[in-house]
Amino acid sequence: MEPQDRIKYLRKKILNMSQEKFANEIHISRSNLGNIETSKIGLTNRVIADICHAFHVNSTWITSGQEPIFERNDDGQDKEILDIYSRLSETNKKYLVGYIHRLLEEQNGNI
Repeated sequence: MEPQDRIKYLRKKILNMSQEKFANEIHISRSNLGNIETSKIGLTNRVIADICHAFHVNSTWITSGQEPIFERNDDGQDKEILDIYSRLSETNKKYLVGYIHRLLEEQNGNI
């Protein structure tokens, strides 16, 4: 898998985000993101840095595929959540991501 494939995988399979929403989070246009994902344009260090910052992704995973995907910190709860998430089925991962999005919307008063 190439870096642009990992970005698409991150966006679609892990974060369950549209190109529009993902692109907005990293401050590029949707068409620019689409061109990166399809290898029509190159992936810049700035875009990698913005993805890592916005989604706490490990830059080594984007560039080489070496896991972990997400940066880990010393917070025990974060480690526990990542461990549990890694053991879920793909269907349950999608369900959990949807639930987390609803929690954020509720928290931010968007419901």
